[in-house]
This record gives sequence, structure tokens and C-alpha cells, in this order.
Amino acid sequence: MPPSVIIRFGFQAVGSGGAKRIPFDERRKGLLGFHAQGKTMATARILNSAVDDVLDRLRSATAALDRAGDPDEVAATAADLLLRLTRSSQAVVMVARRHYTRSEAASRPLEEDEIREVFAAARRGSASAVEAELRAGGEAIGAVAVARVTPYSEAERQAVAIFASHVAGALDSAEKLRSAQRVERAHELAVQVLLAVSSQPVSGQNLSDFYRHLAETFGEFVGADKVLFWRLRDDRLLAPIDGGFGVEGAFLSRLKPTRCEPDGDDLASRVVYQDMVFRANAGEPVEFDSVLETLGVSSAISVAWRAGDERLGLVAAYDSRRPGGFSREDTWVLQKAGLAAGLVTQLRRANDDLTKSVERLSKVDGARQMLLKNMSTVVEKERKRFVSELHDDALQKLTAAELQLARLAPGGEIDQSNLDTVKMLLEQTEESLRRLVFEVRPPALESPEGLAESIRERVVMLERSGIACKLELDLRADMNLDVRSMVFRQVAEAIGNVERHSEATFVKVSVTEADGGVVGIIEDNGRGFVVAERSNLPGHLGLLALRERALMAGGRYKIESEPGSGTRIEFWIPLGQ
Repeated sequence: MPPSVIIRFGFQAVGSGGAKRIPFDERRKGLLGFHAQGKTMATARILNSAVDDVLDRLRSATAALDRAGDPDEVAATAADLLLRLTRSSQAVVMVARRHYTRSEAASRPLEEDEIREVFAAARRGSASAVEAELRAGGEAIGAVAVARVTPYSEAERQAVAIFASHVAGALDSAEKLRSAQRVERAHELAVQVLLAVSSQPVSGQNLSDFYRHLAETFGEFVGADKVLFWRLRDDRLLAPIDGGFGVEGAFLSRLKPTRCEPDGDDLASRVVYQDMVFRANAGEPVEFDSVLETLGVSSAISVAWRAGDERLGLVAAYDSRRPGGFSREDTWVLQKAGLAAGLVTQLRRANDDLTKSVERLSKVDGARQMLLKNMSTVVEKERKRFVSELHDDALQKLTAAELQLARLAPGGEIDQSNLDTVKMLLEQTEESLRRLVFEVRPPALESPEGLAESIRERVVMLERSGIACKLELDLRADMNLDVRSMVFRQVAEAIGNVERHSEATFVKVSVTEADGGVVGIIEDNGRGFVVAERSNLPGHLGLLALRERALMAGGRYKIESEPGSGTRIEFWIPLGQ
């Protein structure tokens, strides 16, 4: 039939411009006209009974086709109607590589070679076979073909072409309706997924149980026998997580960690980093059959598992329970589930971090409460020590000096020995008073270069007690008073601990600038101790004060000690303080 031939028989016109609907107003008394090779031949006459019969059958067929539902039903119905419309022995409707066939022996579908022969005969121009293309939206979506023993009339060939146009329109409408229904169902499932995921407990269960519950929830929504989370490790290896749904040890043993890179072009990298949605059912597409064979499954879908921009891995579902395998809607639902799982995972991490933070804060709060509890005791002890040193040292020396002076007889000569004794007592009293004043607040600390001088004086006092000392100083002269006071108090506290507890014979004191602050290191060769047993115990508040003072200044503190191995105290105070 020439491509420009047009037949008008009541409701459609088919030609080189495609199919369109026209009023069905000339049914049985319609005109048959031909426009070929630019010449018009019009014949106005009543259609003969054969053409009239074809038109009746075509009208009945199209009416029956309009009652079909989803695309599969439309295609199957079209094959049956084609057989009756053209009184053929074989009819085939091909849509998206699927064949719907009918034959005179209704109980037997056509074999593959029979289908190929029907189309081949039509394409050879056989008079006993007809083929028509199915087009929708300007694109070919399939074809129909019929065959029989006797030749087809021109009217029957035109009827096949017109019916094919109607089938294409019905398939297009049914597919759009099904897609809309699927999208609506997918939205409903996505909401249910979010509700189900949001109800997952984020605490009170181990990670395996946590992921098992999530996987089971996802499996129910996408109709999968197995669901598994694959975690992206720090070394960029993608590995399955224990606790999947429907996953046994034998299945897990087949799964090996795989390398995953942001710019990789392998399947795993594209899913994880490029948000590729992977879907494969047996034979669809063929290039993924090897993936299914490696996994030992009949169908699979996988989507990225992420939380915002953080790539956590992927979520995969295997072995669909539906005959047709996983659908696009299943991948869409799993994609939403993967995003929701990422948020829940992030929430669980935050919950774990919060729990650890609360525990740390509880420990810090306990230490601070201990410090506050003992503050009054410390103050009272310092007062008693101050009074005791005044009374037992300076005041007693003054009293002794007074007694020596009282022995001098009025008007008598001054005994040089008594005079020397009084002088010595007064010098010792002066030294004791100076030390007390120094420990309360060194006068030199007020000057810009006073920190180094004050540390030197404190080291000299340590050496006078019989402990050898090595001093290393490297300090600037423009530190503010708060920093100078903080650093000196740290050094003095550490040296005081050496004097009172260490029984050391040698101490090394180093105070230098580093990393925008002042680093102090005090090491001794004393008896040492177990740090965990001493840091927070009453009576040993010096170490706690060293730590708290450094932390409150925005710095850091570290102590290392073992029984018999001496002690090393290190602190860092920022210069910004």
C-alpha cells in the first residue's frame, strides 16, 4: 500500500502523518476514497458487503479494546481482537520485546519461530500476512502482525493499520494511568517507610539488631526476600554489614569487600558516589546477568545510603517476590528508604556521641564538685599553714632573739656571741617572711620580665632544700599579667608537689614558648605513683588544681608517673589568655 493512501471510514484516518480521530458520522454509508501519486480518485458508492463487514468488526474491536485495563491486558486483548477482526489463523502484538500471541488453537501460544515467521512474511510483502507499527508520542513502541492462508483484502489491511493506531493509543493511555497509579502507590509507600523508620529505636539495641530491623522494614515495602546494608569503610572498601534481613551465612560468605572510589566507573562506585539507581531482573538488562549470577540471586536493586553529603554505603534488596521482578517504583521506594536510613544512622551516631558526652561531663562535674567540696578545706589548710609557719618559724625566731637581747645586762658590754646569735635569728626570720610573701605572690611577677625571675627564685628555694635542679627558660617579655600569674602558679604547684611527696634528688624544670602558648615540663626522679589512684583523692588536690587551672585557661595538662619511675608533669597555657 502506498504510504500516502488515506482511508476514511467513520472515526479515524491513517496516512503518512500518523493517526488521528475524526467524527464517526459515515459508518455504513461511508465513502471510500484514494489519494495516490498526487492524483485524486474518488468514488461515491455504497460499500459492498465485505467492506461493510470489516467496518463492523473494526468498530466492535475498538469498543472492546477500550474496556481493557492495564497495558498487559490491552496487549493481550488486542491480540485476541486482531485474530477475530481479520479472521486470521495467527496474531501477534509485540510491545517492549514482549510478545502477546493468539492462534486458531486458542489453548496454544505461538512459538518463537512461528512469531518470527509471521513478521518475516509480512515484511516480504506476502499477501497472506500484514504488519503495522505501533506509535505513541511520535515514537515506535512495538508492532502488530497477522497471518492466514488466504490473502488479505485492501480493506482488511487498512483495518489492521487503523486498529494498530487505536492499540497504540490505548497502550499509551494505560501505561500513563499505570504510571500515575504506581507513583501514587510509591508515594504512599514512601510515607509508610518514613513512618516505619522514624519508629525504629535509636538506642537500647546493638547495631546488628538495629540494621536487621531496618532491613526487615525495607524488605516488606519492596517485596524482597533479602535486604542488606553495605558500609563504606574508612579505607574506601564497601563491605556488607551483619544483620541483614533474610540473609544467611552462606549468602554472606559469597559477598566480598569491593573497592569504591568517588571517580570510579565500576557499579559500586557509581551507586555510592554518583547516586546511580541499579535495577536488574533476570535477562533485563542482559549485561547485568553476570552480577546476578555472582550474587546468586534472580533480581536485585541497590541505591545510595547517605546522610546529606556523607556517603555511608548502599542499601540493596535481592530476590523480588513478584513475578516480574523489581519495578521502578520499588527502586524509588528503596531510594527514599536509603535516605531515611541515613538520617536514622546519623541520629544514632548523634545519640551515641551525646551519651559519651554526658558521661564525660558527669565525670568532669564530679571532679568539679570534689574541687568545690574541698575548696574551703584547702583555703583553711593554707590559712593554718600560713599561721603555723609564722608561729613556728618567724615568731619563734623573733622570740628567741628577744630572749637573747633580754640577757644583756643594763650598762654591760655586748657579748659578740649573743650578738651574732640575735643577728642570725633576725636573718632567718627575714628569710621566712620573704618566702611566705613569695609564695602568696612574688613581687617580681608584676614586672614584664618578672615571670622568668620568679621561676628562678622558686628553683633556688628548691635547691636550698637539697634537691639538685636543672632549669631551662625561653620566654618573651611582653606576656600579660594573667598569663604570667597562671604559668607561675602551675610551675610553683608542680615544684611544691615534688618537695612534699616525691623524695626526689633531681628535678628538671623547662618553661618555653611553643604553639602560641607556654609549655611547662617538670620532671623528677622520685618514687612516682599510680596516677589513677592519686589524681582525685582528697589530700592530693595539687594535681587536680594543675589540671583544672590549665583547662580553665583553655590549655591542656598531662601527667605521667609509675611507682619507682619518677613523675613528669606537662602543661600548655595559651598566650591569648
